[in-house]
Amino acid sequence: MLGFDTSKAAIDARAGQLALTLRDTFVQVVTFKAWLDTQTDTQLIALGYVQAEVTLLRAAYVDLTNLSNIAHAQGTQPAASDFFWNAKHLTGVV
Repeated sequence: MLGFDTSKAAIDARAGQLALTLRDTFVQVVTFKAWLDTQTDTQLIALGYVQAEVTLLRAAYVDLTNLSNIAHAQGTQPAASDFFWNAKHLTGVV
């Protein structure tokens, strides 16, 4: 059989794995943003970024942190938002 196994055990394992991955990814996003907030634009530019890249990087992690906050009932979103609009530019594939 091709693809994912559809037994109860496989579905349970996949469901748990996806939930843990999302939880752990949100922790990593918040941790990275906290570190990023300690860096000045000048420090990042000294590493080789240009100002536009610094701005995009910061915006992406503001959006992703907001998504984490909403997912954890620590924030609300007054209007629809594409939380990945900035982040997708970090992937090299838009």
